[in-house]
Amino acid sequence: MQKPRYRSALEVGCSIGVLTRSLASRCDAVVAIDAAQSALAEARRRCADLPGVRFEHMFVPEQWPEGAFELILLSEVIYYLSRNDVARLASRVTCSLSRGGSVILVHWTGPTNYPLSGDEAAGLFIERIRPTCVVERADRYAEFRLDVLSRA
Repeated sequence: MQKPRYRSALEVGCSIGVLTRSLASRCDAVVAIDAAQSALAEARRRCADLPGVRFEHMFVPEQWPEGAFELILLSEVIYYLSRNDVARLASRVTCSLSRGGSVILVHWTGPTNYPLSGDEAAGLFIERIRPTCVVERADRYAEFRLDVLSRA
């Protein structure tokens, strides 16, 4: 179940920090990670006034931050992974999601040149993280899908 405020959040694929900034307004602490150094540099500038936000250069699922998180956001990132890496990512999320925590998936559903489509990526991730998490919300819009999962 979504909460009005979270103690800790992990944003995987934070890019230039636009969503990170909004996320920080609802979280006491945010760890935001990305594989692109240039994007992280811009994100750090954008969020420099937010003391509860920490940025890390990481490649998921090989690398993963320490700690437990009440909220894990995977926005526009899963479809870049192989099917095996999606399974590894689901395992990482399972190990670091707090009891009662939430996972939010947001993915574009149009055509891509990525290893997976948005629907394939979200569907595979949800399949792999069950029964640890249950789908609380699954919304489809014209160009993207939003899935909210909660730790069972």
